[in-house]
Order: sequence, then C-alpha cells, then structure tokens
Amino acid sequence: MGSRLRHDWSELAPECLLDIFSRLSMGQRWNGPMLVCKTWMNLCQDPSFNTVLDLEAEFLSSPESFYWWSPEFEEKVDSTIRSAVDQSQGSLTEIRVRHCTDKSLSYVAERYVQSLFTCGVSMEVLV
Repeated sequence: MGSRLRHDWSELAPECLLDIFSRLSMGQRWNGPMLVCKTWMNLCQDPSFNTVLDLEAEFLSSPESFYWWSPEFEEKVDSTIRSAVDQSQGSLTEIRVRHCTDKSLSYVAERYVQSLFTCGVSMEVLV
C-alpha cells in the first residue's frame, strides 16, 4: 500500500494560519486553536482579531435571563471582556453584550482612555 502523508499544521506559515483563524469567531478561537500550542495561542492573540467583541452567542446559549445575573456568569463575561480589551491592544472598536458588571465597564473605559492618550489624542476631542 502507498504511504500516508502526515501533515504538520504547525509548519504552516503564520500568514496562512492567521487567514484560517480569521474565519473563526472569538469563541471558536479561544476554545480551539488557542489550546493547541503556544504558537497558535500567540497567533490567536493578534490584536487584529480583537476589534469586535460579540458575546451575543454566550447569551443565546443561556436564554434564561436569571442565569445572566449569577456570579459565575458575570465573572465569565467580565473575564472575557478584560481578556479581549487587553489582547486588542487598543484596537477594540465595538463590544456587543447584553449584560456586564460596572467593573467591566470601568475597565473598558480606563483602557480606552489610556489608548487615546498613548495615541496622542487629547480629551477635548471627546467632549
């Protein structure tokens, strides 16, 4: 019989992997390629992947709204928001979430203002 070809996905060029990963949602990246190896985790943390944080699927998977107010769910949402904000390195432009804590809102606001100052934008522009 013929020999079987074995593919080593880790040998793909980073550009190819980025193209593949860009077709996945944030949740799919976080629960899939990020867990494969350190190289893939680093690629999935590319700031260009974190311009939009859409947690609608998380809420749709838990249609009972009383669950949204549980400490476990709030912590999961808060942790996801903090991770996305940090990984975006200032490129996050949109957040879609039905519920989060004041702590998360403060975290996003603080990081957003820091990124504006880093880019040289003055506060007068925001007023």
